[in-house]
Amino acid sequence: MRFGGRSAVAGLLLALGLGLGIGGTAAADASPRILTGEHAGAAWRIDIPAQWNGKLIVSFRGNSPEPVKFDQQPYTAGGRVLMLQRGYALVQSGHARADWNIEDAYRDTEWVRRHFVATLGKPARTYAVGQSMGGLAVAHALEQADSPYDGGLSLSGTLGGGDALFEQAFANLAAFDYYLPNTLGPLQPVPPQQRLDAAVVATLATALKEKPDALRNLSLLVGVAPEQVAEQIAINRDMLRRIQQLSGGNPVGNAHYLYQGTHDDAGLNTGVRRYAAEARAFEFLRRNYTPTGKLAKPLLALQTVHDPLVSAAATNSYAMAVRRAGRENDFVQQYTPGEGHLAFSVEQIVAALDSLVAWVEQGQRPPSGMQPGAAAALAADPLPPHELFEIDSAVLQEKRRIAVYTPPGYAADTAQRYPVLYMPDGGLKEDFPQVANTVDAAIRAGRLRALIVVGIENTQRRRDTTGPTGVASDRTIAPVVGGSAAFRGFIRDELMREVNARYRSNGETAIIGESLAGLFVIETCVLEPKLFGTCIALSPSLWWNGEALLGEAAARLKTGTDWQARWYFASADEENIAPAAARLAELLGAHAPAGLHWQYEPRPDLRHDTIYRALAPQVLPMLFTP
Repeated sequence: MRFGGRSAVAGLLLALGLGLGIGGTAAADASPRILTGEHAGAAWRIDIPAQWNGKLIVSFRGNSPEPVKFDQQPYTAGGRVLMLQRGYALVQSGHARADWNIEDAYRDTEWVRRHFVATLGKPARTYAVGQSMGGLAVAHALEQADSPYDGGLSLSGTLGGGDALFEQAFANLAAFDYYLPNTLGPLQPVPPQQRLDAAVVATLATALKEKPDALRNLSLLVGVAPEQVAEQIAINRDMLRRIQQLSGGNPVGNAHYLYQGTHDDAGLNTGVRRYAAEARAFEFLRRNYTPTGKLAKPLLALQTVHDPLVSAAATNSYAMAVRRAGRENDFVQQYTPGEGHLAFSVEQIVAALDSLVAWVEQGQRPPSGMQPGAAAALAADPLPPHELFEIDSAVLQEKRRIAVYTPPGYAADTAQRYPVLYMPDGGLKEDFPQVANTVDAAIRAGRLRALIVVGIENTQRRRDTTGPTGVASDRTIAPVVGGSAAFRGFIRDELMREVNARYRSNGETAIIGESLAGLFVIETCVLEPKLFGTCIALSPSLWWNGEALLGEAAARLKTGTDWQARWYFASADEENIAPAAARLAELLGAHAPAGLHWQYEPRPDLRHDTIYRALAPQVLPMLFTP
């Protein structure tokens, strides 16, 4: 399910043909085809490559509150292009009724699959793939006795069922109401006007700061860091509001719920208000969908080790349902060390589909437990030597954890001062290990000037790395967006001051970021060109706010005179990023001030999730030669 917008996987889910290399017979028609249409209120799209290998991937979409639309424009970049180049056909369907509705999801997607068969013939193999709510729809499809699918892949699927998912959300809300009464408002029902937005999250965060014991207990109960509790509670309330409207009542409650994991379980269980589900509304959730575990075809489920929306208890309950149904041989659950809902890399998704295909076509049942490739990737980035400290930010009104790498010889040569490379996405479980290890290896090899690396761990990444937007779809990616100015103020006025006080910096500053962090890098270096001498943006998300940053850049470049800086930016194969990056290069070519030295490198051979690891070892030595 996707309560709010563009997820890390949303642009990657259809990259599933990458690296599969499975042969087949080509269709007689030697030209690619794109078919689109609408059936019973649900939009659909079919892509058939020129050399179709006879196999089909049917995509079950995650939850979205808005209807899905398709056009007939060929995909020009991204994983979908590579998938079609591998020979796989693709079916996608919207839902007649948006939001949580497994019945519609299955019916509408099944109609398009049948239409594919009627139009183009029966595929040699058909695979169902779904994310979040779509993962539960995949389980539903494979639990049909006459399932037309040869196998399925669930990515962060809500396999415990809709009832378990929404009951957990309701229990969290009732606990919040116990600890902070008269803050959330009614739960049964949630008023329809109480929608998810930045103001809601800010109100909850402010209330939580006044009750530190409540914050600690809710953090333990909900399973997120303290600074993320307000956002998660706001998401839970929006989930409940929407499902109450869809089901015509309150389909879940906490009447029989046992709270565990806080420092005050007895007090919470005694004092929390109890609510009963309404039978008629619950029937909607039962249909949408309570899985049986009676799999007719193989199902591989891939989860992150920590998912704030899909709990381990919920996914484990599906494994138990499969075992009770006597279908354990048809189910494998793997996990990756990711943190968050749908926090997979494209390599992990591709590896999962590779495993499913080998299972179906060659009888090679994949191992359960940690995905083998994920284990190797985890081992590839050991933590480099580093120091940690926290800043209690007055600008951001929260604590921020900072990781710092110092170069070889830093402690011995107390007179030497160093440039500082700042990096958003700089937590120990984010990009700090790979960047700091890259820097350390290059310094020791004599290819890179010695420098300090400062990693900024995320709390609300999409809030901090985006500016204001007038585009409605942008605002769905997170409960709070548009906080880049405050984040920049934190770096400028608090973090840099603290780093300069603690470490021997020489005044030379650089910043590196990828994707939304790359957007933040470009925005910062446009709006405050003297803050960083070197700006490195990898696949920057310049699509944000309808590419408004490009207009801002054009105006400032034309009037700027004293820009003593170096910019390097690159784009991978993304259809929504590469064109905007190329337009930025055109602007710089026409209007860059004399003191601004820049380089743009289009890299269609790389993907969005691989560009950071591929280019950082090349770009940093180029910009910081010994």
